[in-house]
Amino acid sequence: MLRIGITGGIASGKSTIVKFISGKGIPVVDADIISREVLELYPKIIDYLKGKYGNLVFKDGVLDRKELGRIIFSSDKDRKAYTDVIMPFIRLEIEKRLDRLESEGCEAAILDAPLLFEEGFEKDMDASILVYADPLVQLQRLMKRNGITEEEAKRMISSQMPVQKKLELADYVVDNSGDLERTKEEIDMVFMKMGIYFEEENS
Repeated sequence: MLRIGITGGIASGKSTIVKFISGKGIPVVDADIISREVLELYPKIIDYLKGKYGNLVFKDGVLDRKELGRIIFSSDKDRKAYTDVIMPFIRLEIEKRLDRLESEGCEAAILDAPLLFEEGFEKDMDASILVYADPLVQLQRLMKRNGITEEEAKRMISSQMPVQKKLELADYVVDNSGDLERTKEEIDMVFMKMGIYFEEENS
């Protein structure tokens, strides 16, 4: 089975592209979804958060994900500590789900992972795709999507691996700065290079 990792900076439009690819019949393993599911699958993570933050991130015993995200994005130290705890469980679940798809006879599968390069997931992939957006476009999208200030948006973007580094690591780059239809054409070309041909959409 061809394993394809897809990543992109926050607000690059990666989710839209992954949805397009999924609509073509290629199964997707979503690392973001897994990062939420492991909180229920592996109680050790919740135990860590309760011990570390207590009532700061728990309201009536329920994890406040938004507040947790605010804290983590505001501190490199806290973000690294949380990543060190949760990432082994995410990695385990990703591998389980990709193996399951392969056992079911899938010819290709997508790993949708914002931290594809940061966590070295691309080493287990047959190919990697970076969804790229012009920095100004990315900033404006993030501010609008999250309803945050320019300063907050810049801080979130700067917390990620620099896009230049991602450009160097990616096997393929898809520019999603402008027209979506043109982006879809680029995706078609990338998959053709990998030997995967999408059927034409009905007009």
